[in-house]
Amino acid sequence: MFNCLASVYRPEILATMKSIQFANVEDQYRKYAGELRTSDVQKLREWASSQPHLPPITELELILFLHSNYYDMDAAQRTVECYYTFRSSCKNLFGNRNLETSAIQMAMDVLDLAILPDPTPEGYRVLLAKIVEPDASKFSLSSILTFALMCVDIQLWEEGCNNGSILIIDMDGIHLGHLPKLGIFTLKDLLYFIQEGLPIRLKGLHLANVVPFINRIMTMIKPFMKKELLEIFHLHTSMQTLFPYIPQHLLPADYGGIARPRKVLRDDMYNHTTECADFLVKYDTLKRVDESKRIAKQRTMSNLFGLF
Repeated sequence: MFNCLASVYRPEILATMKSIQFANVEDQYRKYAGELRTSDVQKLREWASSQPHLPPITELELILFLHSNYYDMDAAQRTVECYYTFRSSCKNLFGNRNLETSAIQMAMDVLDLAILPDPTPEGYRVLLAKIVEPDASKFSLSSILTFALMCVDIQLWEEGCNNGSILIIDMDGIHLGHLPKLGIFTLKDLLYFIQEGLPIRLKGLHLANVVPFINRIMTMIKPFMKKELLEIFHLHTSMQTLFPYIPQHLLPADYGGIARPRKVLRDDMYNHTTECADFLVKYDTLKRVDESKRIAKQRTMSNLFGLF
């Protein structure tokens, strides 16, 4: 097996990363034995090493890229390219991931984000999001998504591969005052990254307690949603029609489930994300694409979307 961490991070940087408990690569191979092969991981590593513009990539990251693409090598290479290039280029979502900024602190007050403790019967991990601050003047979509993606990063690194991921957005509390704050370019960036760069197997995207003006929101986002995403995208006027997809007992107590309340799960995630603040900053510094070394045509924000 490869030394997946020490080969990438210098010792003085490793010393600041104790709060990150990276998923064990040996466990990943055991969990997906017969599908996840060391020879494929090595092949992907060799390809990445032949791309001088890419940053060093750990074994765990290589495994995530392969697994999320169902071990399709070409697809995994495209995801690697998108993941690092987009994170290096997209200022809307990755421009400033310093948890101490007032914008990120505000985002933590506006958004409740929680990972449900137990997976679905299919083994899918469920992420629940809800806007809890009614004052639309405090709502910054870019800052909220920036922070949310930091939380998702940590979840990925610590859990490793899973059978799939489901996102629930509880729209209760969102009102017309939020509508002008839904920047179309930020939404476009998010949908692009979810579909092309995020190394997960997305199994469902659910909007629950949808607002009366949902058609206006759909008009904004639908042009940026590929057929595969539309097929797993669901609107729910209440929580009841969500339960065939996510059993109610898995949800927090305030949704009628047996999991701890949403606020408690949210605090657990936010406290841990805060503990990992130094790592997140250093990761972004190290994991940048060097366009001056790119062999192929340079990727920019304008032609990245040509991959759609």
